[in-house]
Amino acid sequence: MEELNHHLHQLPDFLQAELSALVGDRYGLQYIDITDRYIHAINNLNASKRAPLQQEHIDNVSFIFGDTHSTKEDLELNARLRAIPGIVPTDFYSMTIYAYFHMESIRFLNELKRNLESLHARIKEQHRQHFERLAHEAAQRAQAEVDAAKRRAFEEAERARAESEEAARRIAQEQAAQQRAKEAALQLAERQIEEAERALTQRREEEARTRVAESRYAVEVTFGSDALRDVEGAIKVLKDSIEIAVTDFSNAMTAYGSLDVRQLEAIQSMNAAH
Repeated sequence: MEELNHHLHQLPDFLQAELSALVGDRYGLQYIDITDRYIHAINNLNASKRAPLQQEHIDNVSFIFGDTHSTKEDLELNARLRAIPGIVPTDFYSMTIYAYFHMESIRFLNELKRNLESLHARIKEQHRQHFERLAHEAAQRAQAEVDAAKRRAFEEAERARAESEEAARRIAQEQAAQQRAKEAALQLAERQIEEAERALTQRREEEARTRVAESRYAVEVTFGSDALRDVEGAIKVLKDSIEIAVTDFSNAMTAYGSLDVRQLEAIQSMNAAH
């Protein structure tokens, strides 16, 4: 805004006032919009100052004044003189002076217009760069948000994968522990069964030895030691005869093939009957 005010102050006071009246209230407008208003106002003001002038008077300006131009102070003084009430002369020379005054006013306005158009172009470029920077920053923020979202998603996936692997590891450990516990329980049960079987076998053997001892004692007490020897001899003969009989039977059945389980059970039943 400082540059705009500097250019406006180069105008004579009356042109500043006329131009401000055309621009109107600038409150709330952007800098670029204000300069644009001034440029349009200058075009309108130039047109209004050029309209009443006749070309012959304009041509006579160059003949009389040549390349001589008025200063800001010259135009301000001329404007104050013209504001004095009185008869306005309309002769050719006076109309040439009148045309010179307006053409010099237009020259000042055009100089201001060139400066404002340059200022307007620079402001427009600044706006373009500003919006381009905003768009670039917005794109960077959007990309950063996308990258952050991807990173969060990756971290969530990694955390879920780690949790899944940890859960699978715990389940595998629990299953392995359960399997080891089952195997240990099975081994313990097998050992307990084996120990029970050994204990049962030992008990039966001890009971059998006890019964044999008791039987021998009963025979010896009842019938004497000679009777005991006779009984033991008879038992030995019986065992030998059984073994001979089994061997003979086996040899006899060889010609008919091997015996299956059902046939052996039948033979055992026959032995039990005899």
